Amino acid sequence: MTNMNRRHFLSALAAGGAFFTQRGAFAQALVLTPSTTEGPYYPDQLPLDQDNDLIVLNDHLTPAIGTPAWVSGRVLDRNGSPARGALVEIWGADDYGSYIHSRGANAANGNRKDGNYQGYGRFLTASDGQYLFRIVKPGLYPGRTRHMHFKITFANGGGSLTTQLMFEGEAQNANDNILTGIRDAAQRASVIRPLVPIPDSPSGALACSFDIAMGFTPSDATAVVHGATMHAGAASKSWVTVFGTGFSEPADVRFNGQPASTGYVSANQINVISPDLSVDTQAQVTVSTPSGTTNPVNISVKKYMPGFFEAGDQYALADPVKPGDTITLSGTGFGASAVGDLPDKVSVRMGAAEAEVVSANVVSDGVTQVSFVVPALASGDQPVIASVAGVWTAKFVKLRIA
Repeated sequence: MTNMNRRHFLSALAAGGAFFTQRGAFAQALVLTPSTTEGPYYPDQLPLDQDNDLIVLNDHLTPAIGTPAWVSGRVLDRNGSPARGALVEIWGADDYGSYIHSRGANAANGNRKDGNYQGYGRFLTASDGQYLFRIVKPGLYPGRTRHMHFKITFANGGGSLTTQLMFEGEAQNANDNILTGIRDAAQRASVIRPLVPIPDSPSGALACSFDIAMGFTPSDATAVVHGATMHAGAASKSWVTVFGTGFSEPADVRFNGQPASTGYVSANQINVISPDLSVDTQAQVTVSTPSGTTNPVNISVKKYMPGFFEAGDQYALADPVKPGDTITLSGTGFGASAVGDLPDKVSVRMGAAEAEVVSANVVSDGVTQVSFVVPALASGDQPVIASVAGVWTAKFVKLRIA
């Protein structure tokens, strides 16, 4: 099999779903994979070939010595959801018990190294969180049980985990300092997995399933919208809502690198006041939390993008109003950045009538209050829209006339 065909084969195999994945894993309580030492032999010089087949190096025709083994599984976040875009790195000893590290030769085995063994590989998970590697069953290194090293890094710097995979039935498991140093029994058991023969494999290949449950959830921003109308985009110095997953405090939201003022943070929503971007522009919005920094969301930022806040069910006020009442509605996106009267004209329409605007001013960061007289209109629900500097609200709110 040529190197190119081999890579296509491995990619298709990995994309094929639960190749050797353990069934029913979600039926049990999720056990977080324990962190262990990286060890001294993470490659000090990475090989040119870093794919997920460690047995065939570059375009060499001679495969590595030893028993081939497939190691597969899923990367999960702390909630048990598959982690997309996680980088899985794997490295371990060849059949002689030697690493590709410059000081990783096994003296107990005559310092021999298999020059055809890649010794290190990497795999980027897709939406199902799956990874897949073909390795040689690791040789024994003095003082250790048989094992493989893993390092998993969430996308965008969203945290990483270094751990090790051990194998069932190894006599050295009972005395391995790394393994016995994992104090939690369930976590210790989670990194000891069986290597089982693949039926009818002509090479006697083995398979091992190893799901890796990270102790955190990556942040992911999915939408940035106007804080009142929920339409895509934002206005300068106005309330903006960022939707996504995995958010936590402290959260640092930035528009083109400029920090926003954070008002509210939950796992799926962050409310912020956008920075002062006084001219219409495009912006990249990112969220940084202890889990890392999200991919940017590209939005349009306007100087004017007026909208009124709702009290519920699209009503601007919970109580009915009467013609002739002077009422005050709160909104955001009216263009001014400092507390005080708005420098630009504000107009209000209620139903088919234009309302008399009494005042329009910024009362706090990002919040504008507009006071107007309710026109003489029939009882029932009436839509209300407003404009500033000729720009109208993109969504109406309702007032009920008694």
